[in-house]
Amino acid sequence: MDLETDEKFAQLESSLVLEQQRLEKLWDAYEQQEKDLNAALDRINFLEADIETKETMIASLQELLTERDTRITELEVERQRQSKIEAEYEPRIKGMEENMTDQTEKYDRLLSITQEMEDELDLARRSLHARDSWFNANVSSLEAVSEVIKEWRNIQGGKFPEIKPASGPGGGKSEFIAAVSKIKGLGAMKAENLYDSGFHTVEDLKGASLDDIAGVVGFTKLSASKVVKGVKNL
Repeated sequence: MDLETDEKFAQLESSLVLEQQRLEKLWDAYEQQEKDLNAALDRINFLEADIETKETMIASLQELLTERDTRITELEVERQRQSKIEAEYEPRIKGMEENMTDQTEKYDRLLSITQEMEDELDLARRSLHARDSWFNANVSSLEAVSEVIKEWRNIQGGKFPEIKPASGPGGGKSEFIAAVSKIKGLGAMKAENLYDSGFHTVEDLKGASLDDIAGVVGFTKLSASKVVKGVKNL
């Protein structure tokens, strides 16, 4: 009886050990499943958060796409408007370009003509300057010749020149004219005008002012200044 009991206890203990081992394995499996479940829950939470983030990104992208589509529509409308404006103004621009080309050609021709006129004007200026220089250099001689021709015609016509007596220390009219005519650019006729105006000697001229001489018939400020300068050398 005791042997049988011991055997039963031994079997029971063996069964309990096996059951304990099985329970431990089940507990380990439970703990592992719980860990796996927690990991799965964490993964689910992560995926849900990632989904929310992606949904937010998708919403933002959809908003951007909407704005882009709106902008594209606006740009298309603007492009069509610009195309209409271009079609409207293109003939005008072409006409303006043609007009500009025509005006440029006219300007080039005008510039060429202006250059030719300037060349001709420069030649005329140089010719006039040469003529004036020659006249200024020879005016005294020309006036003297004119005076001689005048006196010769008077003689031929029976009008003989009057020989006037000397008037003062400077001599007579002819001596005065001969002396004063040596002033460059003066001449016999202007010298005679000076004499007829009361200047009978060179000293009279030297004592005269610029305004005194400029008041004589046939004289200007310029010609009077030449007399004032020239009489100093007589």
